[in-house]
Amino acid sequence: MTTPTASENLRAPALVVGAAAVPRPVGDDGPPAVPGFIESRFNPLVRAAVDRCLADAAPAGPARFADRTAVLLVTLFGDATTTDLAGRRLQEGRAHNPLLFYQSVPTSILGYVSREHGLRGALTCLSVDAASMPEAFETAELMLADEEVDQLLLVGVELVATQRTAAVRRHLPSADRNSPEHDAAVALLLRRAEPGPAPDTAVTVDLRAAADAGAPAPAGIGRLHGLGSLWATAQAARGAFAQAP
Repeated sequence: MTTPTASENLRAPALVVGAAAVPRPVGDDGPPAVPGFIESRFNPLVRAAVDRCLADAAPAGPARFADRTAVLLVTLFGDATTTDLAGRRLQEGRAHNPLLFYQSVPTSILGYVSREHGLRGALTCLSVDAASMPEAFETAELMLADEEVDQLLLVGVELVATQRTAAVRRHLPSADRNSPEHDAAVALLLRRAEPGPAPDTAVTVDLRAAADAGAPAPAGIGRLHGLGSLWATAQAARGAFAQAP
């Protein structure tokens, strides 16, 4: 993963044409496993959120944009469960499992779901904390403004703290010290807001406004690097606000 840097002051509205949120409390079985991925709920959460988001967007006809749909995933720690498992195995002198390295890289699950849904745009993952969240939304704006992109699938995911990430959080600025209460993922399908008719269920959002600290934090999901807040804002605008299913 890379950390976003400030970009030029681009600002443009976007249409949310599909949205989904998938919270999973500790102890819940969670979404179905993804073939080739083991142990962690990170990858199944991403897949479930993307599947539900694209299904939600289906009436808006996203299939015709598949060749020009980019994907951006934001997370603070990524798949900490798998990373920590691989680290413990090495510390204990056990044989290294290459599968654990592969699946702990967030782009691996993005590649999987992109292949499933025929998405052929660029894939990007950002490690985002509270300080860099505005730059992450600028990155989303820049990707959506690319002349080779018509849609952007924006995904946020975070797991409850492991022993290691909890220790790291204690040394972070106050805005990042509290770990999420649930494993959760959010996916939003964005399309450029252009002149002409928009899908009936689409709502216009200001992406950078979603990074505002005053935005709502839906129960069971939290702000999730601004994406939980953006999901809640979009649901409210669609007249269908509800806490996560």
